[in-house]
Amino acid sequence: MAFFSDFEFSGGGILAKETGAHIRWSRSFARDALRIASFIGLVQGLRAARVVKGREPRARICFFPRKPHSYYAIWPVCQLADVKIVERPEEADLHFYFEDREFRTGPLRAPSNRPAFNIGCYDIRKSVVSRVFEEVFGYSLTIDPKTHRGPAVEKSELNGKHDGRIIECPVEQPRSDRVYQRLVDNTFDGKEFVDIRTPVVGGKAPFVYLKRRARGLRFSNENHRVDLAPVDAMLSKAEQERIAEFARAMALDFGGLDVLRDREDGRIYVVDANKTDMGPPSALSGEDKLTAMRGLADAFAGLVDERLKA
Repeated sequence: MAFFSDFEFSGGGILAKETGAHIRWSRSFARDALRIASFIGLVQGLRAARVVKGREPRARICFFPRKPHSYYAIWPVCQLADVKIVERPEEADLHFYFEDREFRTGPLRAPSNRPAFNIGCYDIRKSVVSRVFEEVFGYSLTIDPKTHRGPAVEKSELNGKHDGRIIECPVEQPRSDRVYQRLVDNTFDGKEFVDIRTPVVGGKAPFVYLKRRARGLRFSNENHRVDLAPVDAMLSKAEQERIAEFARAMALDFGGLDVLRDREDGRIYVVDANKTDMGPPSALSGEDKLTAMRGLADAFAGLVDERLKA
């Protein structure tokens, strides 16, 4: 199966070949895999029911250079938005640049001159995200490890590594393959670390996920709890406008942002941008998974209609 060809056994777990992300074997991993499979089955059933009723797709979309598997967020979104995924570019009304890769020297050309999503989003390295963030928000996440004094975060340039660690600065010889950022206290109570995962569709966030982690796992991707929250409850209108501007600057039509709110200064910091978002988070309940994907699907359907009319 194509799904399993994306992974290989490695070091007591599985390794995603494209991203390099390593997932450890555990009871919680088996539970999460079962939850994801159950949700995919539910979405397939909903889509099949619509087809049986004779519901026509609102549009046909072709992904390039590869098609997303069902564990990527865009797959259930397309099913629920009545956007049919097709193999042949000439059959498509729209194109979608989809590649689990942080960096290209330039954008790939779309298969035709039809509307395309994420076409200019070809460099999402953390240093680029930090630079664009500073340009849009007017304050910085990046620090100079040679002159900064006190704690800071050192992390890989690449997505999916979850290898952030706290270091003490100054550092005499910073690593060229790492980025150095201010240490954000993203706790509400000083104990539980909360990432405000912000899906964006056409610059707008239909909702946010609150990803909650214990102190020892603050830089990992292991959430002990995930909640859906209204975007207006977590981000001000001004912050939402800045996020929309940031997404436009990154050419990110559809994806997800990791947003942290600093307990000390109250400001938000965009620390990561993902153009091939997986989801929904396995820790969500089945009902919340469907609510989230329907919210994204409604937003994506509106964006598709908008692009086709342009």
